[in-house]
Amino acid sequence: MRAILPLLIALAIPPALQARATDLDPINDLSPNYQPQARYTLSNNDVKSFIYRWFAAFDHQREAGYFLNRIANPIEMHYPGTPIRSEQDFLNWYKGVTDTIIWNSHQIDQIEVSGSQKLGWEASYRVRWQAREKSGATHDVMVAQRLYIIRRGDQLQIARLQAEILPEPGHDQAP
Repeated sequence: MRAILPLLIALAIPPALQARATDLDPINDLSPNYQPQARYTLSNNDVKSFIYRWFAAFDHQREAGYFLNRIANPIEMHYPGTPIRSEQDFLNWYKGVTDTIIWNSHQIDQIEVSGSQKLGWEASYRVRWQAREKSGATHDVMVAQRLYIIRRGDQLQIARLQAEILPEPGHDQAP
């Protein structure tokens, strides 16, 4: 039966489709020459990507669970005037955001990452937060943030977050 199967497939699939199916195989093949450990070891670029996805999720007001899955326990986060030490603290803070903010955007610059998968990573950057509230009030704030990020299984998580509003001309001083 094993010898007949390729013949049956060849007869059932038109030649043009057979060629396309074999052309697609190299697209999904991984190089056998690359070190397997290197393929799964996370880098500073993975950490930067994680940070950008974190802020993109805030830009789209993703569900709270998205964020909680990316925060390590115990929780150690501090936004200006808002310490967050539990999932309930985060949920309360985020509900305040989603109840008030109808649009917002985060623009990250000066991002620096150092560390390793074994020890964790430290990241620092500035983020410009622009927002519009239901009331019509607007915000344009520069914030300096420092993160400590760890790997748990196949996922990165924020183990510590510290945010501080930067005084800049033309920007609010509080969100």
